[in-house]
Amino acid sequence: MGAGKYKYALSNAKEGEYAIEELVQMQSSRLRRDGAFFSGCQTGGGDESLPGKGMVSFSPQADHMAMVMMALHFILSEKMLFKDTFPLLSAYDVREIMLNVYPRKGTTQEEIMDQIHKRHEQRRKEKAKKDSS
Repeated sequence: MGAGKYKYALSNAKEGEYAIEELVQMQSSRLRRDGAFFSGCQTGGGDESLPGKGMVSFSPQADHMAMVMMALHFILSEKMLFKDTFPLLSAYDVREIMLNVYPRKGTTQEEIMDQIHKRHEQRRKEKAKKDSS
């Protein structure tokens, strides 16, 4: 952060329980974890249960989030399974495969793989462009 800019975080830690550096580390880890979770929620369908999206009670929200966590687990397992073959496999790719293969039998595996290869090539180009900057 630049000079004159401040960032605030609240904690329920007792005074002296942690050093300031430890609290900063914990807060930055939480932000990364929460960011990854909410990003995954958007792909896995969890954004439908976020505040302001119409959920009326805790129980349906909890059930929905449990299903989202199961979807995220499946996505992660697929990414791990295909990490050597498709190192750029994203949650969106897994979602596309599921949406295109399971409900529609007319879509061929080759068509889906072509789409994924195109997205991977686009990601490679974007990464190379970012790395060269």
